[in-house]
Amino acid sequence: MKKSVMICLVASMALSACAGRKPNPVDVVQEGDASLGCKELRAEISVNNEAIRGLAQEKSEKTTQNIVAGTAGAVIFFPALFFMDLKGATGEEVRAYQRRNQGLLSRYEGKGCKPEIKVEKIKPNGSSETAETEE
Repeated sequence: MKKSVMICLVASMALSACAGRKPNPVDVVQEGDASLGCKELRAEISVNNEAIRGLAQEKSEKTTQNIVAGTAGAVIFFPALFFMDLKGATGEEVRAYQRRNQGLLSRYEGKGCKPEIKVEKIKPNGSSETAETEE
């Protein structure tokens, strides 16, 4: 009995280590940022906004997956709990992109670039909003 409990405990610890992917946040300041012109800064912010939207969609899908796995694990099939994503990689990556965009936006405004830029913001619940800069 003790042996089977110990095996289950070790197996559950090993499987829980696989619960989600490792975050890969973008660097806030990257090599070459200082030399970017207005057009390049706008393009970089636009690319980051697309990444933020994609990560918001991924986070929404993971939340749904976690609800389904949690319900199935609690009610029907205990091993389903091991398929939950508990690492929060998307949230960390979104915050990194938002910090990067703020830094790029500061450079953009510091150079006196025009027109206004829209920066993607993700709320804690996963929904997104677009914030415009003021001139």
